[in-house]
Amino acid sequence: MSLRHFLSHNRWQKFFALLLATLIWFTVRQGVDRGLGPAYRTVSNVPIRVLTLASDLDQFRVAPAEVTVILRGKPDTLAQHTPRTIEAYVNLADGPLGANRQASVHVNAEGAEVLSFSPRDVSIERISPPAPDPRHRP
Repeated sequence: MSLRHFLSHNRWQKFFALLLATLIWFTVRQGVDRGLGPAYRTVSNVPIRVLTLASDLDQFRVAPAEVTVILRGKPDTLAQHTPRTIEAYVNLADGPLGANRQASVHVNAEGAEVLSFSPRDVSIERISPPAPDPRHRP
């Protein structure tokens, strides 16, 4: 088949297909430029909190004390997230701390999907609360 025959055969269908492809490309491009598609954001230095029972008065040291979180969502929602608005925690209320002193980290970010975070596990060290001062009475 010659190039001339290829270009002239069904030329209206080819022109219409090219026009339709161009319109689809411009539509998708405008959606991306306006931020209509999903966006991604990495938030560093999110502090890890320790959840315990109310009766547990001990303090805990977490190492590392912060996580890095990768989020996906709408650009305006992601722009509102800071290290303080993302919830990263270890839950020690479910049971005693094991011998290896490792705990799994859980992350929540309202209005966004948490794609990944690191580290997944942290070391926990129990620190006894300071002894009360006998001269001070509440």
